[in-house]
Amino acid sequence: MTEATRAGPATSEPTTTEPAPDPLERPRERLVAPGEVLTCTVAGFDGDDVLVLLDGDAPGRPSGLVPRHELTWREVRHPSDVLTVGRRIRAEVTMRGGLDGRTLLSARAPEDEALHRFLLGLGRGDVVAGTVSSVHRFGVFVRIDGEPPHPVYEGTGFINVPELTWSRFEDPAEVVVPGTS
Repeated sequence: MTEATRAGPATSEPTTTEPAPDPLERPRERLVAPGEVLTCTVAGFDGDDVLVLLDGDAPGRPSGLVPRHELTWREVRHPSDVLTVGRRIRAEVTMRGGLDGRTLLSARAPEDEALHRFLLGLGRGDVVAGTVSSVHRFGVFVRIDGEPPHPVYEGTGFINVPELTWSRFEDPAEVVVPGTS
């Protein structure tokens, strides 16, 4: 047997090699973190939600989604009433890889920059002072001392009914009234 026969039949087919992986194709969750504010581009609408291209996305392959309730503090019928395809918007990452693998974002979180900065300066468990702005059966809204005005609501702090007092009561209005510090 000759050397060529032992090595197997010669082929004229070219060998294929895998292309080097594109770093922009890495999973998006490695590139963004919850709380990060991004500038992204409106790519279209999925019902009442907004599809966005994050910087680095392939054209036509949006990996971000702004749910309708996270679009703005103001009341809108449909996102297309306030946004157009191609518009650049700022949005905060709320969750990586949602149900369909998209990064979930909130455009309303950074909508008022002064308020957003103020709220980011507060930490979980911080004790703050404020004034009751409204009382509801489900809880109490509070305007935190030093808080810039909210674009829609009278205050950003919220106290759940069970947290108001150790005493028993039927209605939160029995415990606090607007203006109480």
